[in-house]
Amino acid sequence: YSVVKRSALSLGWKLISESAPEKAKKNCHVIWVDRAFVNDKLFLSIQPWQRINHFAGMTNICRKTRLAQNLEVMRKKFPHEFAFYPPTFILPQNFAALKHLFVNGLSKHPFIIKPDGSAQGKGIVITKSIMDVENIQTLCVAQEYIRNPLLIDNKKFDLRIYVLVMSCSPLRLYLFRDGLVRMCTEEYQRPNSRNMGDRCMHLTNYAVNKRSEKYEREEGTDAQAGLGSKRSISWLLSWLSEERSEDEAKALWSKIGDICVMTLLSILPTLQREYANVWTEKKDTSPADEKLGQSQCFEILGFDIMVDSTLRPYLIEVNHLPSWGTESPLDDSIKSRVITQALKALNVKSSDKKLFESARKKQSRIRLRNQSEGYTIDSARDHANLQSNTDDIDGNVRIIKRQQPIFFESNSAERRIQAIYAKYAPDKMSCVPRLLNRFRGYEEWLVMKVQSKYEPKKECDADEGSYSSNDSACSSHEHQNPLGTQELKFQEEERILEGYDRIYPPIAHGRITPSRFKEMEEYISEVDALHQRRLLCPLQQIRCTRDDPTIQDGWSRADGWIGGNIHIRQAKKQPIIKKPPTKKQIEFADRLSRGFSVGDVDISRSSWERRKMRLLHHDFLNEEINPFYQLIDRVTRIRELSNEARQRAEKKLSKKLETGVAVKHHVVDLKLSIDPCLSIREEKFYLKKNL
Repeated sequence: YSVVKRSALSLGWKLISESAPEKAKKNCHVIWVDRAFVNDKLFLSIQPWQRINHFAGMTNICRKTRLAQNLEVMRKKFPHEFAFYPPTFILPQNFAALKHLFVNGLSKHPFIIKPDGSAQGKGIVITKSIMDVENIQTLCVAQEYIRNPLLIDNKKFDLRIYVLVMSCSPLRLYLFRDGLVRMCTEEYQRPNSRNMGDRCMHLTNYAVNKRSEKYEREEGTDAQAGLGSKRSISWLLSWLSEERSEDEAKALWSKIGDICVMTLLSILPTLQREYANVWTEKKDTSPADEKLGQSQCFEILGFDIMVDSTLRPYLIEVNHLPSWGTESPLDDSIKSRVITQALKALNVKSSDKKLFESARKKQSRIRLRNQSEGYTIDSARDHANLQSNTDDIDGNVRIIKRQQPIFFESNSAERRIQAIYAKYAPDKMSCVPRLLNRFRGYEEWLVMKVQSKYEPKKECDADEGSYSSNDSACSSHEHQNPLGTQELKFQEEERILEGYDRIYPPIAHGRITPSRFKEMEEYISEVDALHQRRLLCPLQQIRCTRDDPTIQDGWSRADGWIGGNIHIRQAKKQPIIKKPPTKKQIEFADRLSRGFSVGDVDISRSSWERRKMRLLHHDFLNEEINPFYQLIDRVTRIRELSNEARQRAEKKLSKKLETGVAVKHHVVDLKLSIDPCLSIREEKFYLKKNL
């Protein structure tokens, strides 16, 4: 479109055509696509300093069937807020539900049938007969016709609203304060069998009405003229202020903004997931991203809104490829401002590529330098230890080559501890080598203890970037900024987008409170997560148990098919930091390794909590399978059984002696009640007593 080219040239940009060499295309900063289908390879080829004017998952509201499905999911939970679109049926799937509204093959209210992927009014049919619907084989929607629309000069009209999506994570939306009012060319009459075929009376599409002889072309660029078949929204709001009231006009515009927000919230998890799948893995520190926290995608959507006689707005459809044709001065005036301000808000500069490449090279040099410094510190420490312990008889230093054991992040731990001591306790710098030797193998636990002792909880140390293992930058400036980084981003964007209003994140005094929008966002996230689990569960069949903490609200057999999946990016688990064993644990382990019992130190008590604090609790996955505990339990159980058997035998023998019978020898058959887990065979004991 020519308006896109003129807007880019007005900003001092250089245009690169599709016929340009591949090298020139790869070096461009903004990619503008005006095709209905965007290949996934194009998204994957985007470089970190480039921007593209489409989101990967936006077709979920730009297709009529998907829009109806997503809005219906939200209306079940929020029926009052999501009542802004007329009843819609997806055909042929929902033909049975639609058929119930027809009596003897006729319906009381007319329905408008729209093909799923059509545009410019192609394939649209208005009908009251079931015969026009039952033979449809292509995917389409049947929408209830709005019978009492608001009229201008006795003509039906709709609104083209422009919404700029700057980011999906977090979601940032801006509503252009102007737009187009597209009017029919025939005076409106309620649809009946005689006029339902009159497309210029019932369809507000510009492509349909511009062919009519009654189409009035507007002259000049005056938005407040109020002439012609296409007018501006600014004129409509001023006209409503005069005809109705100014408060009603403002309320209508506020409702339209809420409709745009709630429509995009219905697919927010899909947008974020599609965006993450394409760009999260290759995301890097880009100077362009640091300016406003911008994403690599932006999009200008065209919302078609129809207003009834009570000033209630209805969403008709959403266009991700709105027409940018400028066949009239009014088109050029409005659309040029929409595109120019959107491109300007990207804040793209010619030096972004060079800055990104230099930042990436700098990060590589820092990683290499930190690795070399870590090796140098360890080598110097080992060399000093060898000099003090390996002197030969002649007094010469004899260096013994030995393999240095590998421990988890020992170099990083030493740098962290040294940085903390240098800031908070410089007198303890000499203790670092001794601490590392003492807690060798538990460096991460040692660093955690030192940090918890010296560093405040809500302070981000600026020196941390010098020893961080992943070379991450400190974000302490966020605490110093009273307004917050997000507010600064919004203020900068609002300054650039002077013709737009920010509609999300919402303002505090809007019709719908921010907390209500938050509930919608959380609800659709839960629904989407459940849908993904059900969709992908056959790919990895892992049977879960009833004790699984992730299963809530009961347990069913179907939940057993839901497990981890390679296609879902799992949340990164926090590593378990092991602490060194205590002195008692070391002592008990040494006694058991030599074959001694530890029953005298009260380790074999039946209390489970005491065992968890005692012997060999460190580094064992499960105490129930600990062989040392099994040995202790077995020995203790055999002792108790032997004592009980001896007491029963003595009691039986004493009864024989009380009767006065002389016994030279007596055989006592002991029947022991042995635990099934013990294999102790039955034995006979011979007791003798001298008369």
